[in-house]
Amino acid sequence: KGIGTWNQNNQSPRLTVDAVIVSKRMDVRHHRQANHSGSSTSYYVTFQVESKDRMEFSVTGTEYGMLAEGDQGKLSFQGSRYLSFSRG
Repeated sequence: KGIGTWNQNNQSPRLTVDAVIVSKRMDVRHHRQANHSGSSTSYYVTFQVESKDRMEFSVTGTEYGMLAEGDQGKLSFQGSRYLSFSRG
């Protein structure tokens, strides 16, 4: 799935659209192996675009911290790959 999605994203056009952040969520996963346990956190942000469609993207923890629900601006993405969001 990973390589296919990566390839598909690379062949998709880069788009920039007006969007509003409608929700944010974290997914914390705990793993336990023989003598080691840990956790990893994935961050997701859902944007609503002009057509009222909603799109959820995986973002870095840093991006997640800088984005707030209700923020309006320009969302740039390529296929299912989040590129950036700029307020304004």
